[in-house]
Amino acid sequence: MTRQGVAAAIDAALFEDVMRRFATVFGRDEMPWQVWPLANAPATLGPHDVVLSDGEAAADIIDRVAAANAVLIVSEREGGRWIDTVRSWMGTWVLDSQADDETAHSAGFVAVLTAALSLHFPAHDALCIARAWAPGSTAWPGDFARFPKVRHAALVSPDQPAPAFAPCPPDLGLYAVMPTADWIEQLVPLQVPTVQLRFKSADAAEVKAEVVRAANAAKGSRSRLFINDHWRVAVDHHAAIGGDSGIYGIHLGQEDLDEADLDAIRASGLRLGVSTHGYAEMLRVAAIRPSYLALGAIFPTTTKVMPTQPQGMGRFQSYVTLMKPVIPSLVGIGGVSAGNMREVLDVGVGSAAVVRAITEAGDVPAAVAGLNALFA
Repeated sequence: MTRQGVAAAIDAALFEDVMRRFATVFGRDEMPWQVWPLANAPATLGPHDVVLSDGEAAADIIDRVAAANAVLIVSEREGGRWIDTVRSWMGTWVLDSQADDETAHSAGFVAVLTAALSLHFPAHDALCIARAWAPGSTAWPGDFARFPKVRHAALVSPDQPAPAFAPCPPDLGLYAVMPTADWIEQLVPLQVPTVQLRFKSADAAEVKAEVVRAANAAKGSRSRLFINDHWRVAVDHHAAIGGDSGIYGIHLGQEDLDEADLDAIRASGLRLGVSTHGYAEMLRVAAIRPSYLALGAIFPTTTKVMPTQPQGMGRFQSYVTLMKPVIPSLVGIGGVSAGNMREVLDVGVGSAAVVRAITEAGDVPAAVAGLNALFA
């Protein structure tokens, strides 16, 4: 590597155009990003540096980039497709994209990649945007077919699409995410369309008792009950009861997907909803054809530790535009309240999830009535 470094060729006009049109939508990183070909990267790297390798990178290079908290993108040609391995402090993603030309890192690709990073997208999402950007286009990418497939951490082989989970209606309506079965028992009589039990405990007996109570509360009602995380307990209870068990589906976070038996959930007939926080995660989950996607966190939230910063309405709109034709049932999540609910729904989703808007309400029935009315 040269000590001073020579930056990768970039289409400066395209970069400036993307930034001019989308910085107000997504926000702008005040620190400039630098993109370097591996052979010309500087001796000293930092968190705003990206190293591009056309072909396999040696282990010492991978370690050096990681030690600097920089980004490494290794691109290899496989037939008519690019296989990109993106390494950053957020982990390693391997993404499979159609090749528009013979150049792994064209000046246009570098321009869009740099712009996406400068618009606060993490490296794996920035790669998705850069590969999906149509040559000569001025529009933000929204054609699902142009976006990469996920090879790692894939949930299913990109070449063997999984059977779909049982579908959800596109309008799940008000979605109340509650910490205990007590709350489910309160909300079902108030006709909340969709409820979720998000009970946190390592005690198996406590978990089973809460799931059974919530299921019994929802049984025979109009409320759709999802069980968060405890998929095995939910599947077993649903199988034991048969017919209307009261459980409508399972909700899993990204961290739970690798551990869950997705085939068992699918075979049970229960629906599956999954939380996503950006392009790469949405693409990963779309391959298993879930019943719904939860998109967020849109606004700041204190109910759980989020893996990313709040997405904001600009990102939320771009995610809905991309995913609605593929998975019609979408849920806006993260910091949603009575005050911003209409803004979320106006983007085009049929559901929005709330927590504190109900749990911190002085008059729960009135709060639920007001929230339900926003869907009219």
